[in-house]
Amino acid sequence: MLIWLSSSIGKIMVKWTAFVATGVAIYWKIYAAGKAAERPKQAAEKMDAVRERQRFQDAVSKMPTDRVRDELLGWVRDDG
Repeated sequence: MLIWLSSSIGKIMVKWTAFVATGVAIYWKIYAAGKAAERPKQAAEKMDAVRERQRFQDAVSKMPTDRVRDELLGWVRDDG
């Protein structure tokens, strides 16, 4: 095994393996950094969605019952 690594083909294989491993490590580092940078954006979007849902629920809870029923009837399909 040691003789094979010291041959010209073995040296080329070791160089290419190191090159590919370095490339994979660099790619993985960039991928992890991008994923970490996206997390706060997703958290902010999630909080915006929660605020919007809360605002909508507050608006519906302040509506009179008759108006809520009329609004919901617009969502029901009338098959006939």
